[in-house]
Amino acid sequence: MDKGMFNEHYDAVVIGSGMGGLSAGCNLARNGLKPLVLEKHNLPGGVTTSFVRGRFEFEISVQCITEYGNIEGMGPIYKFFHDELNLDLEFPKMNEGRFFSMKDKDLKTVLPLKKDELIAFINHRVPGSAEAVREYLDFCDEMLRAINFINDNDAQIKPMELIKKHKGIVAASGLTVKEVTDKFKIPKEALDLLDIYWTFTGLPMDMMSFPVYGTVLSCMSSTPVYAPHKTTFEVSAKMAEKLTQLGGEIAYNTRVDKILVENGAVCGVVTNRGEVIKTKHIYSNALPHNVFCNMIDKNDLPVKALKQLNMRVPGTSFLSLYIGLDKSHEELGLNHYMYYFAKDGDINRAYRDMEYLKPSEYFAGMCPNPLIADASPKGTSILHLETITKSSAWASVTAKEYYKTKCELGGALIDEASEVLDIPLREHIEEIEVCAPHTFARYIGSFMGNVYAYDHRVFDSVVIKAMTQEKERPIHGLSFVGNAGLLIAGFPSSILSGKLATVEQVEEYKKGGR
Repeated sequence: MDKGMFNEHYDAVVIGSGMGGLSAGCNLARNGLKPLVLEKHNLPGGVTTSFVRGRFEFEISVQCITEYGNIEGMGPIYKFFHDELNLDLEFPKMNEGRFFSMKDKDLKTVLPLKKDELIAFINHRVPGSAEAVREYLDFCDEMLRAINFINDNDAQIKPMELIKKHKGIVAASGLTVKEVTDKFKIPKEALDLLDIYWTFTGLPMDMMSFPVYGTVLSCMSSTPVYAPHKTTFEVSAKMAEKLTQLGGEIAYNTRVDKILVENGAVCGVVTNRGEVIKTKHIYSNALPHNVFCNMIDKNDLPVKALKQLNMRVPGTSFLSLYIGLDKSHEELGLNHYMYYFAKDGDINRAYRDMEYLKPSEYFAGMCPNPLIADASPKGTSILHLETITKSSAWASVTAKEYYKTKCELGGALIDEASEVLDIPLREHIEEIEVCAPHTFARYIGSFMGNVYAYDHRVFDSVVIKAMTQEKERPIHGLSFVGNAGLLIAGFPSSILSGKLATVEQVEEYKKGGR
């Protein structure tokens, strides 16, 4: 083994160039440290990227960008991108929430984004609900402020300080969404409307940690919401470029096969070519399951690391359809950016159905063209349909059955959307790609092909993790970023997790250490 084309030692090694990894690398480099980002693919971004089929470029995963603006003004994502990294990025602002349909209620409508309008919208459909809904949304706003308090204080958050400033929110961090909404006595019919963003997290409300969905709901009602303009690959590419401008390094087609550990602390990595790179700090965009099970010698693995794996519940994946249509969105009648199609408001049923390979009656969609005029060539449009699935449901599918299975399930989504929207979508498909958990496992190497790394259960929520950070690092010098970082899964959280994870090392460096 040798060091090959790399320096013998780096201030930090970052495994993977997803949003968490790129943010970690950029924050270290802009503060004078020398990070090395190792990416097994030939491009940066992980799932924050795009791909091309024919004359269409498809966004892989991100529908909307929150935390760019916040309740008070510019949000933490804006501050990081513009004030700290000076990135040249523009995101179009959304002016409406999700179009959604519930077949059993014969309901088709669009949810407003602004809180007062949302409350009035719900009260019109559920008379007498306004006061309870407002109190609940105000509480969600307070949760977002608590999360931003964690962001503003970076990794230096002290549990007692958080409790003093956000006492009620800390108490609610041990509750599910349902337990909180029960306390506010919100009618079931109003909750059916408030809960349509559940696909952002993938859990029903009696399982989901309140800090997770409370933050989502606050972002979608009290803060500006934006969309990626030239797909999120633009963000990934510009962050990778900024990393090198700041003095960091990034190497593509380079996989980390082994993390070296001595006396309970990381001391380096070994690449797929046998290169040994020394470092005392590793930030992993790869999930703990991948790292602890495949990259670290079992003799160097603390028991508490395995206990962490056993405690966490693997998250969910997607069946995703990327469709290029041969007509404009105006000609077809695709007039909204975000869509949600549901049989009813029974999210628990939707969650149970993930265990089985059958046509989904609950799924999301996105058509970028009404918001982004140049999202596809003139006279065309793009439609992205996706349903949440559990990877375990695909375990029995043979290689021979795989293509047929995913196409049949994907076709059912197309037919259901066609019926609801009264658009003959099949007649206008020019390009289509269908992705299943196997696709995500192969492309990003995630455990079981899961896109949402781990379920956001009460015992694994962001507030609790923020108050027990040392226990989150069973090996000294090893931190996780991205979907398995301090914050929740998703585009903004992955970005902020990378920055937060590096703050302690930056502070140490500023005091004279490395």
